[in-house]
Amino acid sequence: MSQTELKLDKEPGVENPLFIEGLAGIGHIGRNCVSYLADNLEAEKIGEIHSHHFPPYTIVDDGKKVEMIKNNIYQLQRDEGRDIILLEGNAQASNPEGHYDIAEVILDFIEDLEADEILTIGGYGTGDVVEEPDVFGAVTDEDQREIYEEFLEFDHEVGQIVGVSGLLVSMGRERGIKGVCILGETPGFLLSDPKSTEAVLQTLEKILEVDLDYSDLDEKVQESQEVLKKLQNLKQSQSPDQDSQGGSDLGYIG
Repeated sequence: MSQTELKLDKEPGVENPLFIEGLAGIGHIGRNCVSYLADNLEAEKIGEIHSHHFPPYTIVDDGKKVEMIKNNIYQLQRDEGRDIILLEGNAQASNPEGHYDIAEVILDFIEDLEADEILTIGGYGTGDVVEEPDVFGAVTDEDQREIYEEFLEFDHEVGQIVGVSGLLVSMGRERGIKGVCILGETPGFLLSDPKSTEAVLQTLEKILEVDLDYSDLDEKVQESQEVLKKLQNLKQSQSPDQDSQGGSDLGYIG
């Protein structure tokens, strides 16, 4: 029996939608991007996902109220372009069984929507600071690569995709649903990486054919760049032995 519940406040009013997922993970790139899309495009919240597999804590907001950990579901009905369903949230499962359970619940929902394509968003931690983060891609079939190679970099060393971002596209493929995973290059040691978030958002802007306002991100990007410079200087000051022990390629995705 599933320990995950998907609750809808209203029935979705979308047709043949594109399903986009972005949850908390490395650099919070997936969660930041999808949350920004929902806000900027004024998507309508229609439901939530709750699960006993989420970490055992609650969130305290600015008003000192506690909230359960959850994933939020939004819909965007468009006159031009495909309708969109967005999934964003502040946590993923805390155990392997939970990742699979939550992915199955989400996929059941995607099938009910009659969506034929899943787009997931995460981060790829390299341990290195770069001025212009790349945006990598992984797909379920060659046709998808031909479509998305105009927007994504496929010449990369990504070997695995951790969490729901990977499971949705791979398990979705078993159900006949095409999938694309978009990964923003990030150092891996930032709690939140707005620079990589911006790079991924610019890519999504082209894919989805939408116009986004980046003014809210500008200050965050500048602040993160200052932190990155300090961390890079610290890394460069390490001895070769310290650097080799720490490793430069985190190889983690989420």
